[in-house]
Amino acid sequence: MFLKVTPLDTLFFRSGRPFTKGEDSWADAVFPPHPGTLYSAIRSFLIFRYGGLEDFRNKSLREDVKRVVGTPYEKGSLKLKGLFLYSNETPLFIAPKDVVEDSKERKLYCLDYLKRPSLMISDYKLSDVLVWRKSEKVETPDYWLTAEGFKKYLKGEKGILGIGVKGDSRGMYREKNELFVFEPKVGIERNPYTATSKEGYLYRIPLVRLKKDVALIAEVEGVEDFPEEGVLQLGGEGKAVKFEKIRDGDGGVIEFEDLRRMELDLGNGYFKLYLATPAIFEKGWLPRWIDESGDYEGKYEYNGIEVKLKLMACAIGRALPIGGWDIYKKRPKPMRKAVPAGSVYYFKVLEDDLKEAASKIKELFHFKNISDINPDEGFGLSIVGV
Repeated sequence: MFLKVTPLDTLFFRSGRPFTKGEDSWADAVFPPHPGTLYSAIRSFLIFRYGGLEDFRNKSLREDVKRVVGTPYEKGSLKLKGLFLYSNETPLFIAPKDVVEDSKERKLYCLDYLKRPSLMISDYKLSDVLVWRKSEKVETPDYWLTAEGFKKYLKGEKGILGIGVKGDSRGMYREKNELFVFEPKVGIERNPYTATSKEGYLYRIPLVRLKKDVALIAEVEGVEDFPEEGVLQLGGEGKAVKFEKIRDGDGGVIEFEDLRRMELDLGNGYFKLYLATPAIFEKGWLPRWIDESGDYEGKYEYNGIEVKLKLMACAIGRALPIGGWDIYKKRPKPMRKAVPAGSVYYFKVLEDDLKEAASKIKELFHFKNISDINPDEGFGLSIVGV
């Protein structure tokens, strides 16, 4: 099922940067939130719908509920498939890291894919590189592609990226300021006994306000008895958001299904993986199934299907610190570094039958959570392109 989540007020999603009362005065925020934030909110909603926190801690929830939400020590069948911005009934995809914007003409271009030059001096060890070869200054774009623009990107139709962001490519993208704005909130901690403010505890946090007709959308699996609509708490201040199921045939579901059915042509034996959500890999930026000591080759296997690949190049962003709060242990979760959404990995197929390999790659990677850690929470949702 697909859930549309609409805030009823501003929201706050704190980044993984430490924030200590009395020491720090400014808390960093992140938006869109990490998928684990929504996963936890849905899980908590189900726990309190059928019992309470003590029932969860004591494992006294109904058996059918425990199968969905799990126990304090292990997860249940509840799974999240990504988390996206949703505007005017279309999902939005954060701009890929192999796309840049001409800062003068405001046009989008894909980086050039080249064999690594023999004279290149760098600790970069992959075989190929992604570079900008022109003299014009470019920047990382702060846009979200619509489903239409994203599909053209996945198909390698680079013509859409060469046209101006303003005007003629309007249906392909959305700008950040069209989707949400940050609003600062100033507060101060108070003494719980006297209700007086504490000296030196003034702070400011950035709240996010979504624009009209902008919401969040996510695919939820592993739960059958879920209300058609309702309210749950989301974010650092536990504010209310409205959720509602999106039915088959409605805007959003159609676009996702269209992208899922997209045919994969491996005519040159290469493909790319786009990360729609942050991924937490055991080896930092590198998935654990890739052998960095073996020329970055590896065999990915899942449910009896396997394919041998070689990582050729990548365009990834700065690592994101991701933590959280463990409601059972009443302490922070371990802080981990994640590869940010929009990062792209380029692979070469190391198999003879490319047609069969294309089928396996689509089954293994296309709209699948490939994060080494917490994939069921929606981390590492990958989408295949050429």
